[in-house]
Amino acid sequence: MADSQYPYPPDRFDDEADASSFHGAHRAEEPFWRQNLVYIVIIAAAFVTLVVLLFVIGNLGRGGDERSADPTTPAASSEAAQSDGGGASEAPAAEADKSTPVLVVNAGGINGLAGTWQSALEDDGWEKVDVGTADNRQQEAVVFYRDEADAASAQALADSVGAGEARQSDEYDASITFVAIEEPADDFGSGDGEG
Repeated sequence: MADSQYPYPPDRFDDEADASSFHGAHRAEEPFWRQNLVYIVIIAAAFVTLVVLLFVIGNLGRGGDERSADPTTPAASSEAAQSDGGGASEAPAAEADKSTPVLVVNAGGINGLAGTWQSALEDDGWEKVDVGTADNRQQEAVVFYRDEADAASAQALADSVGAGEARQSDEYDASITFVAIEEPADDFGSGDGEG
């Protein structure tokens, strides 16, 4: 199509341009998401990584709570084995070395519980008794010992406080740890073995 401002006479190229509906080599503008695709992918990857990290960190925190909520669960099978009578003959032979350090942990949620047990154990002859508080309440009293050398003393303590079978564990730093859930009985230390 000849333009009125076009100074040259029309030729065969002008005739082809009139017949065609497309003029020029123009391309449509790219959409926003295609122009910024690299940035969108980087942001999405960072977001997914952040969500995964938060999930993993959250599970690590819960894993510790579950362990401290019930540290005695794996020992349930050993209690069943001891009920056969195999450990009954060893319990009376347990001789306590009362100079072994003991940690009393208040796991019953009662104010002053560990201090009450500290006084009771010191009156019973235990020389070094420290106190602490558990992160979570427990359902049963238990005595833990770290080293095999303290097993007999731990069992003697467990017998005197009524905590059943002493268990080896490295959860606490003390040589012997008594996880208390209730106050000592009025007759504690009188030799009846109940606490």
